[in-house]
Amino acid sequence: MSSDLFADWRDEQNGQTFNTRAPTSRVGGDYQSPYVGVQSSNPYGTVSSDDDEPPSKLQTAKAAPRSVGGRLGKQKPIFELREHGLKVSRRKNFTPRCMSVGNGVMAMGSAEGNVLRCTVEATDATPQAIEEIIVEPKTAVVSIFLDPSGGHMLFSLENGSNYYLHTSTNRPRKVSKLQGRITCVAWDRQHGSPANSEPILIGTDAGAIFEAEFDGKEKKVNCVYAITKQGAIAGLEFEYVDAQQIYVLMTTSGSIQRPTRMYQYLGGPTFQALFANDALRFQEIQGDVTTAQLSIFAKHERERARCFGVLTAQGVFHGEFAISAKSSIDNIWTNCGLLSFPPHGSDKSPNLPIAITMTEYHVVLLHSKSVQIVCRLDGSLVFEEAFDPRVGTVNAIAYDPTFNTFWILSERRIVEVLVFEEDRNIWSMYLHKALHNVHQKSPQDIEREFDRAIAVCRDGATRQKVWTAQADAYFEREEFEIAAKLYVKGSRSFEEVALRFMEAKATNALHTFLLKKLALTSVEDKTQATVLCTWIVELYLDKFNDITAMSETDVDRTIDMHANLLFEFKQFLQDQKRHLDPATTFNLIASHGRTDELVFFASLIEDYEKVVTYHIHRGEYGAAIEILRGAPTQKVEELYYKYSPELIIAKPKEVFEAWKAAESLDPTRLIPSIVRHVHQKDGNARSILELAINFLKFTIEQGNRDETIHNYIIFLLAKHPDERLMIKFLRRRSDSAPPLFDPAFALRLCTQHEKNRACIYIYSSMGLYQEAVEKALQVDVKIAKEMANMPEDPDVKKTLWTLIAKHTIDAGGDIKEAMMILKESELLLIEDILPFFPDFVLINDFKKEICESLQAYNDRIDQLKSEMREYTDSAELIRDDMQKLRKRSAFVSGNQRCDLTGENILGKEFYLFPCGHAFHASALRQEMQKHLNSFQRQTVKQLIQKLQELSTEPNQPSSAYQRAWNALTNVNADKNAEATMAAMKGNTNERELIQQKLDEIVAAECIFCGEVMIKSIHAPFITDEDEAREGAEWRI
Repeated sequence: MSSDLFADWRDEQNGQTFNTRAPTSRVGGDYQSPYVGVQSSNPYGTVSSDDDEPPSKLQTAKAAPRSVGGRLGKQKPIFELREHGLKVSRRKNFTPRCMSVGNGVMAMGSAEGNVLRCTVEATDATPQAIEEIIVEPKTAVVSIFLDPSGGHMLFSLENGSNYYLHTSTNRPRKVSKLQGRITCVAWDRQHGSPANSEPILIGTDAGAIFEAEFDGKEKKVNCVYAITKQGAIAGLEFEYVDAQQIYVLMTTSGSIQRPTRMYQYLGGPTFQALFANDALRFQEIQGDVTTAQLSIFAKHERERARCFGVLTAQGVFHGEFAISAKSSIDNIWTNCGLLSFPPHGSDKSPNLPIAITMTEYHVVLLHSKSVQIVCRLDGSLVFEEAFDPRVGTVNAIAYDPTFNTFWILSERRIVEVLVFEEDRNIWSMYLHKALHNVHQKSPQDIEREFDRAIAVCRDGATRQKVWTAQADAYFEREEFEIAAKLYVKGSRSFEEVALRFMEAKATNALHTFLLKKLALTSVEDKTQATVLCTWIVELYLDKFNDITAMSETDVDRTIDMHANLLFEFKQFLQDQKRHLDPATTFNLIASHGRTDELVFFASLIEDYEKVVTYHIHRGEYGAAIEILRGAPTQKVEELYYKYSPELIIAKPKEVFEAWKAAESLDPTRLIPSIVRHVHQKDGNARSILELAINFLKFTIEQGNRDETIHNYIIFLLAKHPDERLMIKFLRRRSDSAPPLFDPAFALRLCTQHEKNRACIYIYSSMGLYQEAVEKALQVDVKIAKEMANMPEDPDVKKTLWTLIAKHTIDAGGDIKEAMMILKESELLLIEDILPFFPDFVLINDFKKEICESLQAYNDRIDQLKSEMREYTDSAELIRDDMQKLRKRSAFVSGNQRCDLTGENILGKEFYLFPCGHAFHASALRQEMQKHLNSFQRQTVKQLIQKLQELSTEPNQPSSAYQRAWNALTNVNADKNAEATMAAMKGNTNERELIQQKLDEIVAAECIFCGEVMIKSIHAPFITDEDEAREGAEWRI
């Protein structure tokens, strides 16, 4: 647990929904009661026909309400008593003496030596849910203890016998190692379970402490500590601090000879090691008390205990735990105090209760005939009620730590103490406590006490009340800065708080209040945000004035204050620029003469023109350029065009660099800034000219295709004295793309400025290669040769090289130079340049070249002859292959069958393919009809019809053959035989031609091995007609 005791409460309050707990609703425990599932028909009946006393109303003595009470206004009382449905007075031979509850399981011991075990839901109407266990007849059970899981039970008898009983059995086991009667048990609330209790501590009436562990049977029982001359161990509890430390709290009862003592132990990691330390730390309270009962409270299951209370003769000594890894014996208890007993009975004098139990904020005091509940925060009596006579004398009170329920046992009845929203008004009590003597408390104490009140507030309205009261307290203490932060969260109106600070002249606090108020203003409330921001700006500016007035007395201090305030002010402007009205803010800052801050704000709201104008007027051209470069180009584009003419005079290089950095600028709109200064006669003109050329080159490299830009860079390059820049620019152009500048304009400029070399490249860009070569021959033959190689047309290139050769020869070049031109051109021959030589040139000078030319012609002729012979040979080979194909044959066996019909192939006209498949001609034609288009099917039909006509003519082949045979065998045949043979030959040729056409369509390839089979892969096996036919056959 942290040092802040209420940190856990604060977290819990934020996430918890409060509701009224029904008396029979117990959920949230980690354990499952062994008796869950029994339903009660009348769990809380208050009248019984067999009661000893007649029915009567409960006699209630109400205490006067104080800061909190049993009932405030129309609120439901915090505490109520309700009788349980189980009437112990009805059970024979069972006089209850003691009671314990855990995880919804209730255990009671009787004076007759019996133990009664049941769930809290059990009633007289559900006897099957009640177990009565006989231990030792006629030997009273004097104490009984049930662990938080409800699984383990320890109890002592009057004769000193001690027993253990597990939830899984009804046969108790005697614990013989325990000496003396058990007076208290410290269960392991964090780790224990029904299966295993984990190590626990047991206190006895002999002053001994035993360490024990049970898992359905006795697992371990050892005496770890004994205290002498202090009587019985009255109370015992422990908590695990961490894996190495255990905290133990023990109480002993006071008497005439000795006071009540509270012992604390801190150590570990085991109980043996803890009690081995001889150092004793205890606190004494005088007075005689029968049992110094120790009670603790933990709000949630398996949570560390939050508070404790000890019953003493003078009252209930109570406090809160602050257990953590850094805890020591000196700081584990916090907020301790002695709660006096309230008046009781008819004489209204304090009486010692027989038992107590702790709730989260109250102490339940149990008397034999009544019950009182006192608030432990202020000692007020919030509930007092006398028991109905039917209840009889009360014996004990029990607390279920699993479900935080409270039970009272009497000799006749069981009564439950119901708790409804116990913390509903606790915040008010903490608040009153915090406000008491607030002027005399330290700031730490004030903050801690108000934090407690905040932690227990259940809604925003109560928290606002606490914050408002806290702010008022700090305001009265003149701690205005803290008050300002709290007023923002409080319920006072904005105007009231602001006036209070203004009347108190607490400007800094007002400033803080406005800032905090602004932080809580919603985004939708723009008007309020603007008003607040404007007021805060005015306060910042007033602070600057105050610091300026102080600077004469303390220079060093005011410098630091000014720097911090300036940083804070700029940060505020940057954070709240969306809420500030530009015109109002400009006027405010300007009225206080804060020029630098004015420029800063203009930059924040992106009013770049004000900033640029400010710097230009002050001659800070570099700063103006940096403002333009640092801003998004689309927001300052017009400013570039507007102020560049002025900036380029002072900072030409920086301006051109800024232009390059701003990629989205339109270069054509920047040309006026260049034109204005590039024609000046001063020394800067040359510099600006070069910078302008570089900038335009940059834009072109970035993909600019504007003709204006290209024409203007040509203009600037023409003005530049270095012609190489122009040539370099012209030569960078792609040969396949047309020039983006006006060639005529460029040619005129270059001619005007006598840049002849540039003219050559311009001619070439215009496709005027002949003019380019002619111009180049006036300047440099090498350039002319370069121009001559540019055209792709060989004839044009030959013409250009002819010009170069003619120029070389006319210029008096010797034979060697002319021959070099022949080699370089690779197109000119000796006969192309011979006409250019003078008549008096000797042929001997060209003998070698002429011989080489003739030899080349001869080699070419031989090459052509060789190619012709190769073509002739190839044609002959092709003719031979065709003849062989015509004479190709194959063998057919006598049992060969048609692959389509399955009939014998012989006896009918058939087709035989190289792959070995054979088909009857009629079957193949019919099958191929499926794979032909409409035109092909029509053609096949016509060819077949033609064949049939030829077969039925008088001179059909069969009769013709017969007549021919007769003519050849009959010696006396007449001369018609010769005519018959001629007719037969004509019909045969026509039939063969038609058959050939038909075969080309039907039998071009095997239907199973050719392209037809590949294309038929998408055809279904069953056609629509087949499917319809099958459906008709199967139709019933």
